[in-house]
Amino acid sequence: MVELESQEVVEVASTSDVVVNVSLRLLAAATSLAAAVVVATNHQQRWGVHVDFTLFQVWIAFVATNLLCTVYAAATAAMARKLMGRWWLHHADVVVVNLEAAATAGAGAIGSIAMWGNEASGWYAVCRMYRRYCNVGVAALVLSFAAILLLGVACARSRYPKKPAP
Repeated sequence: MVELESQEVVEVASTSDVVVNVSLRLLAAATSLAAAVVVATNHQQRWGVHVDFTLFQVWIAFVATNLLCTVYAAATAAMARKLMGRWWLHHADVVVVNLEAAATAGAGAIGSIAMWGNEASGWYAVCRMYRRYCNVGVAALVLSFAAILLLGVACARSRYPKKPAP
């Protein structure tokens, strides 16, 4: 069959495309929410010194960014069929993935200083005294990294969207 220039071949998103898109976004929302809750509920007290996420601005930003990522991923999953094929979805996905990556990188950098210290600058490894607090922080970073990967795959899939089925 010969196609004329005026005939446009349009790929239509199948049900499996929508299911994969929704699944990726819901898993990203779940892991991002879990990371935020784990950090927000993480605290330890030793020798009268109470340590929680509010002591460090980077952990406050980490919780806020993970909550933002949760809301975004859940909202785009809820409206997946309607949003598929929109030109701006990929750009919004890129912004959210980069915000999540920045928050995770910042929290990871502070976490590594807390874990191993930096003698040259006078920072001591506080994780020797607050081991449980630090281990929970590492678990939150792993969850956040999983959210980055899941939303990153959804972002890559939104780069060349298929038109939704009528």
